[in-house]
Amino acid sequence: MRLVYVSPGPLDAKAVDGLSQFAQTWPGEVIAVAPPVAGAALPAAPGVEVVTAAPTTADGLRALGPDVLLALHRPEFGWLTEVAPTVFTAEFSRRIRVEQQMVAARGTLDRARIALGQRRRERAYRDMARRAAGLQCNGPGAWDAYARLNARPLRIRDHRIRREDLTLAGRRATWRGDRPLRVAFSGRLTAVKGPRTVVEVATMLPDIEFVVLGGGELRDPLERAAPDNVRFAGFLPFEEWKAFVRDGVDLALLPYPQGDPSGTYYEFAGCGVPVVGLANSTWRRIAAEDGLGWAERDGAGLAARIRSLRPDDLDAVRAHALGGFEAFEDVAARRVSHLVAVAHGDR
Repeated sequence: MRLVYVSPGPLDAKAVDGLSQFAQTWPGEVIAVAPPVAGAALPAAPGVEVVTAAPTTADGLRALGPDVLLALHRPEFGWLTEVAPTVFTAEFSRRIRVEQQMVAARGTLDRARIALGQRRRERAYRDMARRAAGLQCNGPGAWDAYARLNARPLRIRDHRIRREDLTLAGRRATWRGDRPLRVAFSGRLTAVKGPRTVVEVATMLPDIEFVVLGGGELRDPLERAAPDNVRFAGFLPFEEWKAFVRDGVDLALLPYPQGDPSGTYYEFAGCGVPVVGLANSTWRRIAAEDGLGWAERDGAGLAARIRSLRPDDLDAVRAHALGGFEAFEDVAARRVSHLVAVAHGDR
């Protein structure tokens, strides 16, 4: 059997990791169709054939002989359902898409335009969910919005925390209150991830150490505005990121103003690090349903929560999170089983 993944852009490290893990249990060939990066070598994806020459057209994909297609739940991929049985990965509800665009909105007219545009586009998203042979929903927002429209939905939590990471997290040293608490932010340094709120919170908590992981357009102004208890460590490859977090972070601060179902929530939790974040439409649900940390309304609430935390609070969340965590390998195996069922036409 052939699983063909249609990528929206050049394959990144996360996509390579996921597809390579799929190849461990998929009973056949895994092919990724992705545009090349000029001057760059093809990414190393063990067990995956990366195709850059074939055009992403109906005839080009049919020539690959797919038993099932996998792509993101985006309107530009709606035509794939006419080529072969297709499974879409849904991450965003209309509410989340509106939240993301509103972060950069300028004025009332801009906000109205965004809301109207997403309302119109929602028809395409819902139609794709109905026509797809399967739907893999990452996060509660996508599940609530689209799962009931599809005959074969699967709920997943997308992250890259492996079984060995969970073992290491269970052995890590934990904060006992005998030194300053170490708090980390991780994400792109852009408005949609809320890094300015980290600087705001750090200013209110001068006795706590903060580290910012990631890069982006806001790094320079953030560094100029940040108090002395904030350190900027830049972007770290994921394996280095996990080791850094396990060895030197007690609490994650993720003040994302919109409900992107970021794997970062789970990746901190899978390193044994509880999370405090803004009560956006996704984190509010994850914090309550999965017990990974605390959701607060604004910067002042985040600062008050961090100030109030004691070692026992962190220990309780850590134990709960690690005790029920579904490892990356197991998430991938469930996804592959779902894709196999679609390829076989199982009902």
